[in-house]
Amino acid sequence: MSGSMLRIVEQPLGEHKQIDCVEIYLPKSIEFLSELYQFLREKVTNRLGGMVLDGFSIYEVDGVFHGERLWEQRTLVIRLMLIRTSERPAAFVQAIVHDLGKEISAKIASAEEEIWICRYPQTLTVFTGLQRVLKG
Repeated sequence: MSGSMLRIVEQPLGEHKQIDCVEIYLPKSIEFLSELYQFLREKVTNRLGGMVLDGFSIYEVDGVFHGERLWEQRTLVIRLMLIRTSERPAAFVQAIVHDLGKEISAKIASAEEEIWICRYPQTLTVFTGLQRVLKG
């Protein structure tokens, strides 16, 4: 590339959004894994339902937990990122967490001793990939 310069496109600072990261912890069990996935996928694809999710990810962790007895087990963590808008204030997000916990504990993992749900208010910064910028 002698004599020529690569054109660099500098983007404005990333767009900031207020989000809530919600993590649901429950034992990994083949018994309800498929049903759990279908339940969450339905909440993402059915945009007219009472509880609409924007997406989710599932990963596993190994741990030890104290309950009725000492549990040494693999745990599923379902992570949801809920974007907070004026139509979706913090109280609305808390209601989603409550409804998710009730549905999962009643319909999917009813035999489990406990299901934990953590919620972390955060700020999300969104950047656009260079190839996408060049196409636009």
